[in-house]
Amino acid sequence: MQGSWRSIFVTVLAVFFIAGTSFSQIPKDAMELTFGKGKVVDNYPDFPDLNSQAYNFSLNFSRHYDGKAPWHRNYNYPRMGISLNSGSMGNKSVLGYYVGVMSEMTFERRLGEAWFWAPRLSLGGGWFSQPYDEETNPENIIIGSQFTFFAGAEALLGRKISKQFDVIGKVGILHASNSHFKLPNVGMNLPLVSLGIRYKLPVNKESETTSVKRDTARLVNPKKIRFHTRVALGVNEFGASTGPVNGPKYPVYLAGVFVSKMFSPVNKVTAGVEGWYSKGVNDFITSQEFYDEDQTKKSCSAAITFGHEFLMGHFGLITTLGIYIYNPFYKDKLEANDIDGFKDHLKSIIPARLGFQYYLKNTNFTSQNNLFVGVYIKTNFGQADFLESGVGYMF
Repeated sequence: MQGSWRSIFVTVLAVFFIAGTSFSQIPKDAMELTFGKGKVVDNYPDFPDLNSQAYNFSLNFSRHYDGKAPWHRNYNYPRMGISLNSGSMGNKSVLGYYVGVMSEMTFERRLGEAWFWAPRLSLGGGWFSQPYDEETNPENIIIGSQFTFFAGAEALLGRKISKQFDVIGKVGILHASNSHFKLPNVGMNLPLVSLGIRYKLPVNKESETTSVKRDTARLVNPKKIRFHTRVALGVNEFGASTGPVNGPKYPVYLAGVFVSKMFSPVNKVTAGVEGWYSKGVNDFITSQEFYDEDQTKKSCSAAITFGHEFLMGHFGLITTLGIYIYNPFYKDKLEANDIDGFKDHLKSIIPARLGFQYYLKNTNFTSQNNLFVGVYIKTNFGQADFLESGVGYMF
């Protein structure tokens, strides 16, 4: 996963919870239609030619959450939605077109009577019409698989022009990557400037005169430090961002122990140690006779990790950053290939992760004895390493 989209993602998410404000009026469903233009970021050698601008069309349906669930008020009554995106990337013959579906989270802040602004995050998946093919499309090193993950971050400025319509302008970035599941996987980073219109669906007259019943439950926010454990299975195609292609999919086995502490009803921080064994690394070591001894041991890695989780009832959005305490293969491979770039060096030091977790018990009311499952993207300083899924328990 290339580019700076991850730092943008985390920054915008932080802004959400600083900038959001409560809305007292009854929420309305809304639809948005926007059109955007931009240019894919050329961030890799042998990048395909970009002979035109990139375009994006977006159709969005959203609902302003009214506070009936406990976590709504702790996120300042967000607008949640789903969007359909479609567009081109600036080279129709090589890169083709894409279609994506993403869930969105938006926090709006009024700037007077008519104006408002909002940061927005989007996560989902997409389909590409012309992914890499060794015979028919070898130039497309950006997208190696027909289906990928999508992620987006936007800043939105709008103005009310009538009771039912708003005009909207947006600046943001759209990212696509398959998490190293299939190579090549340089990934698409597409900055966009967009204009559009929002239509607020009418609310019936009876509901307009009915006050919204806010949830008054007191959310749990214990000070006690909790202990977690997690096991997971990752999958990737061994290699660099552009190859070797058409290789086998290798498993990665992970386990970790962590401690956590709540700092608010919706903010949890974690720290721990995790380790993993990569079958792809082991096959390379043995087939290439990379080491004379301890081949299985040197196929393993370990890291100290620090994380943050935004909690929303049964769901959590988690980001982690770490420091490798054992990572011999990647460091020795860089030295063997005479690679001494600063960014490459950081990849052998700093692991990171982005993922979703689902808790069996509602985290608004339970802070212990809770089973969870999750899906995550593991990276090395922003470059995708593998896709993983796991199960854990919070004691």
